[in-house]
Amino acid sequence: MTDAGWITAAWDPLGAALQSGTAPWQILLLLAASTLLLEDLAIAAGAALAAAGSISWEAAFIAVAGGIALGDLGLYALGRAAGKVPWLYRRYIAGRAPVLRGRLESRLWQAVMLARVVPGLRLVTYTVCGFARVGLTKFSAAVLVAVAAWTGGLMWLGAAAGAHIVQKLGVSAPLAVALPVVAIALVFPLFRWFRQRFFS
Repeated sequence: MTDAGWITAAWDPLGAALQSGTAPWQILLLLAASTLLLEDLAIAAGAALAAAGSISWEAAFIAVAGGIALGDLGLYALGRAAGKVPWLYRRYIAGRAPVLRGRLESRLWQAVMLARVVPGLRLVTYTVCGFARVGLTKFSAAVLVAVAAWTGGLMWLGAAAGAHIVQKLGVSAPLAVALPVVAIALVFPLFRWFRQRFFS
């Protein structure tokens, strides 16, 4: 087995699934739904599917970005719903709502962009935005821009780096475009584990 043989062997079952003749609309629906589990891996899968020719790059982007954006808006809706629970609202918001909302809205774009790239911040940031009743239009606009930039950037990275990986490792194009995205997805968890393991 060559240096890249183990990668190819691990990829073969997925590669076969990509060529199984599944209808494009089913692929897009599954791709959008998969963002609710692991967003970055859904981006990697979208890039792989596009590289395999199962769907177009544009369709992959729309499915993944759409699924991620809907998930983000769902977190906002969760916070908004929690804000309608009287004892929660009294304990955390009552009397401070205008100040908290004003602070969030004045830094909304920065907060949403930061939450998009740092794992673990989205749940807190987006639910608090809903809880504090930040304007839905402003929040949605910031989310759409952040999701488009992040998803498009990772897919572009996969496509650009994938061409070099195909040449260097001799793996299939779908696997080659997925590898850089998966690597980015693993950077923060590995860094956090390394810091806790050796510096705590």
